[in-house]
Amino acid sequence: MLVLDALLHLYWSTGARWPAPDERTLSMAVLGTPVSFAPRIVLPLAATLLVAAAVVHFSAVTGHRLLRAGTLMVATGLLIRALAGAVWVFGVGVEPGSAFFWLNLLLYTPLCVVLGLLCVSTVPVRRPWRRAAAVGTPLALIAVLLFGAYGYRPAAAPAQALEPGSRFVDTPLARFHYVTAGTGTPVVLLAPGASSTFAWREQVAELARDHTVFAVDLPGNGRTTLHDLPFRYDLDGMTTAIGTFLDAVGVPRAALAGNSWSGGFALAFAQRRPERVDRLLLLAPSGLDERDPLLWELMKPPVLGELITNLGADRASLAAGLRSTYFANPDRVTEEVVDAMWVPGTVPANMRATYELERGLDWSITEAALGRVRLPVQVIWGAQDQVLPVAQASRFGALLPEAEVHVLDGCGHALTVDCAERVTTLMSGFLRGR
Repeated sequence: MLVLDALLHLYWSTGARWPAPDERTLSMAVLGTPVSFAPRIVLPLAATLLVAAAVVHFSAVTGHRLLRAGTLMVATGLLIRALAGAVWVFGVGVEPGSAFFWLNLLLYTPLCVVLGLLCVSTVPVRRPWRRAAAVGTPLALIAVLLFGAYGYRPAAAPAQALEPGSRFVDTPLARFHYVTAGTGTPVVLLAPGASSTFAWREQVAELARDHTVFAVDLPGNGRTTLHDLPFRYDLDGMTTAIGTFLDAVGVPRAALAGNSWSGGFALAFAQRRPERVDRLLLLAPSGLDERDPLLWELMKPPVLGELITNLGADRASLAAGLRSTYFANPDRVTEEVVDAMWVPGTVPANMRATYELERGLDWSITEAALGRVRLPVQVIWGAQDQVLPVAQASRFGALLPEAEVHVLDGCGHALTVDCAERVTTLMSGFLRGR
């Protein structure tokens, strides 16, 4: 079975996607989450499976001590997968009724249980408790991790009062929360990733002198709530949400701004719907096909993403992370700022969106289309950004035909709060230049 699995991975490394019609469908059926099936991913997996098969085979033939230990490791890996599958059988962490749900229930989990137990049975030992300990200890540790990912739920934070100017607009997709102020040409500010409209508070007040400003929580942010319908946390889903909001508030065309993930969403929307965007303001945006910081990369695998999200919902941990990683000026991280970032992050739907976005966003699409963005773009970056390296600013400047780039010394990633005054001045000047 291990050899057959390895051969299947070798087959996928050629670019074939049978029995699915495309890579995403295959990934969702095999893993329950979008993952690349590029050769650099599947070839090491095929090699691992072949080595595991060889270890099990020669352990049975020779009985060598090291090979027996290797067989127990293979058995443990299979039983760990079976344990995770037993959790997913109850619809925890997966979409009930999906292809992965049924395949996990009827094929993957039973097969892992049988193969794992067969591997254990091939290893003779004088003291059976050693075999039980060798397999049981890691299983117990994984059970703890699974509980942390799927069983533990952080307490929801107390509700906060609405911000001045808060409104809601209902659409078939979602009930959008937004803040609006001012009159004039429209400017739409997309809440930064894993944050809320609060992050744009100072910019809204200043830009409203000359513009009609909308600061909006997209799905997965702040107070916006999705309706009970299928929604994919990927570029198609997020850009559809932007268009839906613009339609709902009657804005046919606007200047669009975003910070971090939302900067990437603004960029992707402008690439897809250029007729609806007259200017882009990108503050330390996503959008380049580069690896994320390690903590965010660790959120991509199932179980780990859920576990990290649950642990990160602690207020003290969040406050420490903001001061050490997202802000170059820790004194700007007031109790009010911490609460504004923490409270939305304890909403279960927003927590789920965080790891699903990390798994679903493909920035190679936006990078490939940068040269086709034919509109004025302002790029602002903090020189002390510890999330997305400041070197990316020059790459955006080189790849975007009409970009102006500003690097602000003494500023981190959370630019709209960390360096609010300088950022607002730059944004205001850029918008007046239209």
